Amino acid sequence: MEILNLVITFFKIGIISFGGGWSIVGLMKHELVPRWYDEASFRALIAIAQSTPGPIALNAATLLGWQKAGLIGAVLSTLSVVAFPVLSLTLAMTLARRLPIRRAIADESLKTGSLAMMLMTLWALRPQTADLRVWIFALAAFGLTAFTTVNPIWVILGAGAANIILGLLGAAAS
Repeated sequence: MEILNLVITFFKIGIISFGGGWSIVGLMKHELVPRWYDEASFRALIAIAQSTPGPIALNAATLLGWQKAGLIGAVLSTLSVVAFPVLSLTLAMTLARRLPIRRAIADESLKTGSLAMMLMTLWALRPQTADLRVWIFALAAFGLTAFTTVNPIWVILGAGAANIILGLLGAAAS
């Protein structure tokens, strides 16, 4: 029964995760917490899935399938997360040959849906702390990357360095 639950869960995730990326993390959290993971374990799953090559949803499906049902669980979870995208691509290509589709309307629809999924991901991965410093760094990093030409790598490294320095200053003051 555990394998069937995994297959159904990852098939649902696969329906929404077409295209992959970070936009799916919010839905994954909704589907996987608290059924199989607590908050901390889910964050670890995302970290592992992101650090291994391939899409996050696919890596998470394989890892959770392996943890809960071994090799068969890993294979079936992995196949279930890609089943809908493969089937829908096949159907879309077949229909595209027969029906005229306005590309601009389709593109706008996909952008809107993707934006909603990314906002869901931001909400799902928001800091669990009310520490004002975290929010200031997040807003400053957003402002620098959105409204300047500063390379995001420098923003990330700068935020990390500033946080370390502030932490050391706070430890020295105590």
